[in-house]
Amino acid sequence: MAIEDTFLKSLYTQQQPRTYGQVSQLFELNYQKILKLIPLLKETNYNSVIKHKTESDLYLFVEQRTPYTGTFILTHQLDSPNGLINRPDIKFKIYFDAHLLEVISVCNETTLNSAHPYLAQCSDMNIQWELNTFIERWLDYCLNKYQGKSWQIA
Repeated sequence: MAIEDTFLKSLYTQQQPRTYGQVSQLFELNYQKILKLIPLLKETNYNSVIKHKTESDLYLFVEQRTPYTGTFILTHQLDSPNGLINRPDIKFKIYFDAHLLEVISVCNETTLNSAHPYLAQCSDMNIQWELNTFIERWLDYCLNKYQGKSWQIA
């Protein structure tokens, strides 16, 4: 094994696995942040957008909605040579009764770092941590750029 591989493996394996409690706290934090960004999310049954003059427009797509849960996608729509693409394309599920937000996928992948050479050593809780830490940071970005802006029907 090359020195670089040994170093990478030691970095990856020295971290303690995430616990259910830690991941659950992140779900709760993200639920609070999404409601700051989208105050009427509990009542939202339609696709919405925040139009912004100097930033990319922020889209919320409703995939599934019940009285107690909802599955949504939060994304930017960017021009590409092949047409519009959604990035970062974060699909998440909200549990309104439990006050939790759980990321289902980012950019249609189940993990952000699917090519990591030691991914097999990563527990389900660590994968959940990775996905939900991503949205937590992206929600901070969105709150900074879009909070207080009006949502419109897309």
